[in-house]
Amino acid sequence: MLVKLYNEMAVQYRFRRIRDQDLALLRSLSISERMDHLGVPVLQIPKLVTAGRQLYQENIRTLHIVPGMKEVIARVSSQGMKSSILSSNSEVNIRQILKNNKLDGAFKEIISAKHIFGKHHSIRKVMKQWGTSPSRMIYVGDELRDIEACRKLGVPIVAVTWGYDSQHLLLSGKPDYLVNSPEELLKTLLSLT
Repeated sequence: MLVKLYNEMAVQYRFRRIRDQDLALLRSLSISERMDHLGVPVLQIPKLVTAGRQLYQENIRTLHIVPGMKEVIARVSSQGMKSSILSSNSEVNIRQILKNNKLDGAFKEIISAKHIFGKHHSIRKVMKQWGTSPSRMIYVGDELRDIEACRKLGVPIVAVTWGYDSQHLLLSGKPDYLVNSPEELLKTLLSLT
């Protein structure tokens, strides 16, 4: 769906469209490398993010969570772990996706990261609010920038391979753990608590 939304914006803003044959290469590039490859000027990124959130919201009913994640979320919660969502997507969009998937109330809080290239600022803010140290947190992310943010703060990270970034790109960031399925994620989280 993200590719479809990007292509709609590419037509409007006259950027290079993503073709099927581009996907493998793009998944192996960082966000800044992707933007360069697609000819998107850095100064246009904030405008694209805003437009993308709007298009995302218009298409939100078609989104489903990864099969197996409901069970992971329920099990993590039953173990007494507090979980929150930190995303560059808007809180409104995230809450709607959770509601559509009958997961309202499954997370302590939902935080919309304001810094596209500085997620570590948002993670640091959460640590301060919670009064916790990096070693008492576990971050689950699907992008290289999640790994880079956690590295800056010393927060352990479990990288999941079912997001947009390729496994190879995720491994280049040297995550603490890399998992290929919700079942592996659950096993890893339970072993860390």
